[in-house]
Amino acid sequence: MSGSALILPVLALVTGVISAHLIPRLPSIFMSRFSFFNAQLPPHPAPVPVEGDLLARVLLMRNLRMLGLMLALMPMALGLMAVMGAHSPFGVGLILGSGWTIMSWLLPEDLTSHRRWPCSLSIAERLQMLRNDSADEEKRCCKAPEPHWEVANVRCAACLKVLLDIPRPDLGRKRSDGWLLGSFRVWLLDGRSPLYFHPAVLDSGEEE
Repeated sequence: MSGSALILPVLALVTGVISAHLIPRLPSIFMSRFSFFNAQLPPHPAPVPVEGDLLARVLLMRNLRMLGLMLALMPMALGLMAVMGAHSPFGVGLILGSGWTIMSWLLPEDLTSHRRWPCSLSIAERLQMLRNDSADEEKRCCKAPEPHWEVANVRCAACLKVLLDIPRPDLGRKRSDGWLLGSFRVWLLDGRSPLYFHPAVLDSGEEE
């Protein structure tokens, strides 16, 4: 088979992989950006106060990820039908892209820190515990704590003490870098903070 004859099958395979990789992430990339979802949050990339609105947003992003997990089954099913019916390279790509997403999202968190969800129930619980500590005179970091989730960690705006060493993931706000570039970055990072891939964060074993 000549090289030119391989171009179309390879393009079909790559297109299938990219399509199946993108489809499960569409809810997290687009659905949370509407104005009525972001009325209570400061604009991106400003720090976010650790309040009820932030906890609700973390849980919303978690639910959108779960919706994306269900959407991943659609290209998987289409790919299987395409492969069984026509031995389609595009179908193989759909299977590979959706299969990788399903496996990477469903791996238990204690197996590897590289597969943890950007917004999880455990993160919401840790933020709520921080809120409780800030209201406790014996546990608060200062007299008038103002915990905010910055890019690199959760820090008190009053005394500047780092309260949680967790890089802030994408929270579904309208991106300051624009719709197209912002969406591409969210897709490329899978909703994680760019700091998540820093060696110090990976070695620490902390969740995002």
